[in-house]
Amino acid sequence: MDKRRRFGNASEVAAARYLEGKGYRILAHQFRTPHGEIDLISEKDNELIFVEVKARKNLDFGYPEDAVGQAKLRKMLAAAEIYMEQNKVVDSPFRFDIIAMLLQKDGSFEIEHLEAVDTGGEE
Repeated sequence: MDKRRRFGNASEVAAARYLEGKGYRILAHQFRTPHGEIDLISEKDNELIFVEVKARKNLDFGYPEDAVGQAKLRKMLAAAEIYMEQNKVVDSPFRFDIIAMLLQKDGSFEIEHLEAVDTGGEE
């Protein structure tokens, strides 16, 4: 596994721990579909949360959350529909979140949790 993938996996594990610490239950890691991958799928208060994790080692390429555009969110929406169909989820509220992470000098992550991101999809 290359360094970039290891960093991505480590950030997803840290994001999952962060969410669990806030009372979320992790249902799936790296859910893959033909439309793309959803990094984490979680549940809290009977709501499904589809999470994109973006981590950066520094800000040379901008803030992590800025790398999640509308095209990515539309792909997540399509992948979420597949997840809900496969798991027979009907009439359950759901949302899309971004966990933006910035690596600190001590090896920990500064984490920002952006909840209920607009996917640009039709309501």
